[in-house]
Amino acid sequence: MKGGKVHNQWLASLLALGLCVSARASEAVRPSDEPNVETVWRIGGFDGSSAEFHEGQPPAPAPAFVIGKSQPSKDWYAFQPGSANGGAGSRSHPVRVQFELRDQPVGLYEMKIALLVEHPRISALQVDVNGHAGRFYQHPKLDYAMGDVYGAFFPEYSTDTITFDFPASFLRQGSNQLEFTAVDEPSPGDETNSEGVPIGDSGLVYDALELDHVGTGGYEASAVRSQIVPTIFYRMEDGKLRELIDVFVGFHEKPERGSVELLLNGDVFRQPLTADRAFGEQRVEFSVPAFESSCETTVSVHLNGRTRRFTERIVPGKKWTVFVVPHEHLDVGYTDFQAKVAEVHSRGIDEIAPLAEKYPGFEFSLDGAWEAEQFLHSRSQADREKLYRMVQDGKIHIPSQYASLLTGFPTAETLLRSLYWGYAFNQKHGGPWEYANITDVPSYSWSYASVLSEAGLKYFIAASDNYRGPMLLLGHLHEKSPFWWEGPDGGKVLMWYSRHYHQMLTLFGMPPQVAAGHDALPIFLQIYGSPSYKPHSVLLYGTQVENTDLFPQQAEIVSAWNKIYTYPKLEFSDFSKAIGEIAKEAGDAIPTYRGDGGPYWEDGIAADAAYAALERANEARALSAEKLSTVSTLVNPKFLLDRGKLDDLWKEMVLMDEHTWGDSRSITAPESQESVEQLAVKDAFAVRAHALVNDIVERSLGVIADFVSDPPNTLLVFNGLNWTRSSFVDFDLDHGWEIVDQKTQEVVQYETVSDFKLYSRVRFLAVDVPAVGYKAYELRMVKGQPAENASSHGEVVESPYYRVTLDPESGAVRSIFDKELARDIVDSSSPYRFGQYLYVSGADELPNRLVQYRAISPVPDLHIQPAGGGKLVSVVHTSFGTVAKLESSDVNTPRIETRIILFDTQKKIEFINQIRKEKTFSKEGVYFAFPLAMEHPRFEYEIQNGVVDPAKDMLPGAGLEWFSVQHWTAAQDGNVAAAIFPLDASLVTFGDIARGIWPREFGQRKPALFSYVMNNYWDTNYRAGQGGDFVFRYVFTSGRKLDAASLSRLGWEESTPLETDRITSQDKAINLPRPLDSKQGSFLEVNRPNVLLLTWKEAEDDQGTILRFLEIGGEAGPAEITIPLLKVESAWRCNAMEANQLALQLVGDHGFKFDIKPHQIVTVRVKGTSTLPALVR
Repeated sequence: MKGGKVHNQWLASLLALGLCVSARASEAVRPSDEPNVETVWRIGGFDGSSAEFHEGQPPAPAPAFVIGKSQPSKDWYAFQPGSANGGAGSRSHPVRVQFELRDQPVGLYEMKIALLVEHPRISALQVDVNGHAGRFYQHPKLDYAMGDVYGAFFPEYSTDTITFDFPASFLRQGSNQLEFTAVDEPSPGDETNSEGVPIGDSGLVYDALELDHVGTGGYEASAVRSQIVPTIFYRMEDGKLRELIDVFVGFHEKPERGSVELLLNGDVFRQPLTADRAFGEQRVEFSVPAFESSCETTVSVHLNGRTRRFTERIVPGKKWTVFVVPHEHLDVGYTDFQAKVAEVHSRGIDEIAPLAEKYPGFEFSLDGAWEAEQFLHSRSQADREKLYRMVQDGKIHIPSQYASLLTGFPTAETLLRSLYWGYAFNQKHGGPWEYANITDVPSYSWSYASVLSEAGLKYFIAASDNYRGPMLLLGHLHEKSPFWWEGPDGGKVLMWYSRHYHQMLTLFGMPPQVAAGHDALPIFLQIYGSPSYKPHSVLLYGTQVENTDLFPQQAEIVSAWNKIYTYPKLEFSDFSKAIGEIAKEAGDAIPTYRGDGGPYWEDGIAADAAYAALERANEARALSAEKLSTVSTLVNPKFLLDRGKLDDLWKEMVLMDEHTWGDSRSITAPESQESVEQLAVKDAFAVRAHALVNDIVERSLGVIADFVSDPPNTLLVFNGLNWTRSSFVDFDLDHGWEIVDQKTQEVVQYETVSDFKLYSRVRFLAVDVPAVGYKAYELRMVKGQPAENASSHGEVVESPYYRVTLDPESGAVRSIFDKELARDIVDSSSPYRFGQYLYVSGADELPNRLVQYRAISPVPDLHIQPAGGGKLVSVVHTSFGTVAKLESSDVNTPRIETRIILFDTQKKIEFINQIRKEKTFSKEGVYFAFPLAMEHPRFEYEIQNGVVDPAKDMLPGAGLEWFSVQHWTAAQDGNVAAAIFPLDASLVTFGDIARGIWPREFGQRKPALFSYVMNNYWDTNYRAGQGGDFVFRYVFTSGRKLDAASLSRLGWEESTPLETDRITSQDKAINLPRPLDSKQGSFLEVNRPNVLLLTWKEAEDDQGTILRFLEIGGEAGPAEITIPLLKVESAWRCNAMEANQLALQLVGDHGFKFDIKPHQIVTVRVKGTSTLPALVR
């Protein structure tokens, strides 16, 4: 998935947007900033970008660019094809600049041309000054500024500036002309056609051009310069290894008679100079015996009867091996309808088999197990068997991950389940289980390192698309590869980080060309040119772009290359072999990095806020559903789990978390058939998952309720967490009925949320529901008049913990006075109220850095419009606390209804915001603000298995503007701590809203938390606009200090609703004795408050059940687990894929224990028999 302005033909159809740029006019004569230098003219600005120029390539013939008349944005083309560019006709494409000189030229002139390398073949620049021809070569250096969008995609993206002098005699008073041509000199493997497809992707990309009058000095025609460049290229000649050395000779006169001699280790090598240019450079190649260490070298340049000698000390080029990993990125959609994408990848698998037979070394790595699954669904048994054989033979590699996910958004369990299909397939069909990869999406939750390590994987390979995610551009972490990525729990995976994917295509073209690789590969290898990089091998990630039919020519490139060059040696590989070999060569010189990558692309999730909230709820409730389904099989062994529904549930949620959201033109053509249908397919993943959760919960509770000694008209409330807790229950209660706590026999007071003809939607507080257990409530006709809740109208509301001053105008809170701390928590100097809705407009004018990261783009001017025009609707005192209702409105948001709940028995405040928003395609952002009265706050947020301090726990280059939160985010300054639990929206910002600053350091920020709930800042992939009804809920708490374990427990409570089942007369025809208690019961107990039961499921191999635990407080220790209804016969510590590792000690008849480390995920297999008596009917 990618976007941007293009001039590559092979990329143009894939990049989804064009950029609006301001034209920078060509400039006539003016004084220069340098003394004695006068600028004659300039085209563009030396800013490392071609944005000011016309997109694409010039017509043939190109009209002259006339200084003072022509405009860069219309008349100067950013790209000039090279003479061997097959797509441009394999011919020269000269461009001309015409200008006037009023006076007779004198002295010396200097020409400066800044260029960008955005094509694999590096063209030379031929210059003609009024008939005087010269040629110059590029010597590019890697660039990370991303002045052009290509910096996001090209691993060899680099820059060079060519500067040369020429005498006044080349010019004349009056009209003058300079002509520029991109020239591709002959090179080995210089094919122009591959199976009928033109190849040769070359040319020049212009940053800026400038002609200066630099003084009255003379032009030294006899001047000569030389540069000796040992290359990385080696050949075998007559059985001996020889290195190629380039000598660049610069001169100011035509070499009518000339030659170059190279003296190296006593041997002399001689090559002629050609007389085809009047000035400039010539590149002379020498093939010399390979040498192993630095040595002194002399070059003698013989030019028109004169000789100049140059001596340099040179070192040999490293003898590289390049492991080429054939691979194609998977977007589940984006480039086409999701179903068509499935067929393209299935067809690709079909096409791999004959290639592997024809080219024995060829192998291919899929980008997601989803591809293999789609193939199996759509091919014959014979074809399926062929795939199995290719996997066993190492010709096709199935990765562990189902697809490339946005890793900050899912729960830990969802991340683990995204590996299950790949694990099962490889275990069954003989594939290795060694690596995971993420392609394209720069989303690396710190927890993912722990997840992969706990799954038993050794390697993690990532290829980052830096479009709107400049992690590698800012942090250069790829230059540190390979490195250990260590998770919060200390688990490690060996990581290789690549600057983008489809590296074969960007380095060699596609179909690939040896000549292109010759030019691009040395630039690519600059990444690994540091002395600290010990290996002599590198990994080349991927061969072609996403979702495309397979190019068979990629299978030929290794043999074609190796016939010409001994080194660099190309070798087909898979990810595991490549990184394994590189790690061996690195030895002990492998660093370790800890930290979070920041959720760069996950801001796009907020473009689909309603379905994102649904998915967030699904992933929380799915854990309860799975626990219930497992408990139901223990309660009633006759009940067989519907494994198909559970598998489908996890797949739907994984696909919702997959990084592709919509069509490539979802922003530019949001109402097109493809945009609408792709978004419908995407959102259906969440809708189907929601239906499956309900189905599994309702069926499982029905099984359990049958064994509970309660009659019809009983409401069973189930707690999926492993500690006793109190929480709200919402359900429909018929008019004239009441709720009675079966344990206390007390009538339970409730709040009416909404009223209907026959019933009311009510909310009551279920108190002390047992751990992984249930509590029963009787539903009966009202025996007396139900008590009415008292109401008041004041703007100050209180609980035993807080005194809250409402602000009706803003629909939010003016003050929260913490009675225990005797201080106000809210920053009264903030322009925003606590919990206030903010609508942000702006960022429509392109280019800007919020929509697209680019060095030259400005930060947009954003306009924050807080909600207003509000009023206080009511204040109601209930049995559990006080509920205040307010209303307000904002731009494009005609209604904001806010309920603020203060609790009598818990130190927390809940905010429930129901908003109605109008849809717009103009750029917008929506936030809820939480300003805090603190000095020098330290921020934290919870991830799947740990806590991140964004000021110190981030990987180099990580995103620092928005963050993805699992359950809570907090700020503290040593005197006070405050936490916000964003239940429906995962993104937060700290100190300010997101502005497109892309900071390199977190720095000191203002004491404010912002929940980032909506935006449409992307220019591709995500939803273009959203409207309708939305709900955003928050919980707030504060204290002198807030420990992670307590916050995480509260976060899990708030996000994990109590599930309910109403026993009806249809459920129980007669009242039989039943084995489960009529009041309440617990099915599992954990003795440590910092250990969470993530899930409880049937084992994949049907051998017992699997329990997964998570340490949430950062505290190591032994954990003891009790399962009252199970006689435990054995317990095994497993890896996360359920492979037994260590037998655990049993405790009594019903328990076992294990040691757990801080933030660790622990998986346990338990086998036993149910102790619950059978139900006799």
